[in-house]
Amino acid sequence: MKKLITLIFLAIFPFTCGFMNIAHRGDNEQGKYAEHSFAAYDRAVCAQVDYLELDLQESADHVLVVSHDNNLSRVFGVDQSIEKNTFKKLTNYRNQSGESIHSLEEVFQRYQNNPQVKFMLEPKGNGEDAKRIVKLVNKYHLQKRVLFESFSDSALSKLARLAPEIPRTQLAGSYKAIGRSQDFAASFYTSDAANYLRDKNKKYMLWGVNSSKQMYKFLNPDKGVTGLLTDFPIRLAKILQENNYFRIHYQSIIFPTEKLAANLKLKNGNQVQADQVKLVNNQLWYHVQPNMWVSEKNLFHHESSAPRAQVGLVKVDKATPVWTDLSFKKSAGKTLRAHSHWNYFAIAKYHGKRVYNLGGNQWIK
Repeated sequence: MKKLITLIFLAIFPFTCGFMNIAHRGDNEQGKYAEHSFAAYDRAVCAQVDYLELDLQESADHVLVVSHDNNLSRVFGVDQSIEKNTFKKLTNYRNQSGESIHSLEEVFQRYQNNPQVKFMLEPKGNGEDAKRIVKLVNKYHLQKRVLFESFSDSALSKLARLAPEIPRTQLAGSYKAIGRSQDFAASFYTSDAANYLRDKNKKYMLWGVNSSKQMYKFLNPDKGVTGLLTDFPIRLAKILQENNYFRIHYQSIIFPTEKLAANLKLKNGNQVQADQVKLVNNQLWYHVQPNMWVSEKNLFHHESSAPRAQVGLVKVDKATPVWTDLSFKKSAGKTLRAHSHWNYFAIAKYHGKRVYNLGGNQWIK
């Protein structure tokens, strides 16, 4: 009987307590789709995630853009600093999805008419861009659809002063120092943190939870976790969908149609305006006038030799120079010692051979 009660509680816990499914850089699936691309965002939106998690950087002309790195090298394959280039110049480069870097305003415009889409925003550094972020949020009247996050106490304090009505999440650090922030997020779980935050009526979220096994584990109410930031939000949505309490949000096993505003280019060169998107059999379909659904396979995509996100460990057998991008022309100013092992975060092809990104603008071949 006790086991049955626990199973029933597990089934209804996420629904009754608002368990959050947060798309970490969109539904990028660790490199299958380019992080912070519209392809990754649209997939996550179709899964009705609670938040799109957006890392922010600022261009030389003060345009807020969505990017985890402050350099385009790892995702776009070119050694271009975001803060040293204008937004217009930055849009000349393509990621693996054939898309250019997007401004935060473009993201807001795409989903502003869909009240279900919410945004978890992380300012850069110590929140130097906090005023611009809040100004843009206010411009699109998204105060009730935004959650701030930061590793920086300074940034969180600035955001609290500028927009006290918008919730804030402290990333890592001491959970006991959460202060005025409403939520705490970390890359690893501890029962001490869970108990402390529960007692303080604070939310406890984890990032980097990508396997189904981990997801089931942290859905257990005994863990005290209230949300997951995952690279596989569709996987998590399907797990949440498995119990009947969630099927009111979905059309059987097909995710519902979602609103958006997007200018699309077809393979035949025609420009069309899409107002809806849906995900069927893991494929995006866009509704365009005069009442037609177009598969993502029929959209024009810029050819791209950009890197693909992938993590692993590589061994170098000889002294190996490090380069700043895929041209392998500019030295990063370091050489790896022979017979050493290094973590890599993206891969690409160079003259038919695999090359590795060691983080930021660091490439080896």
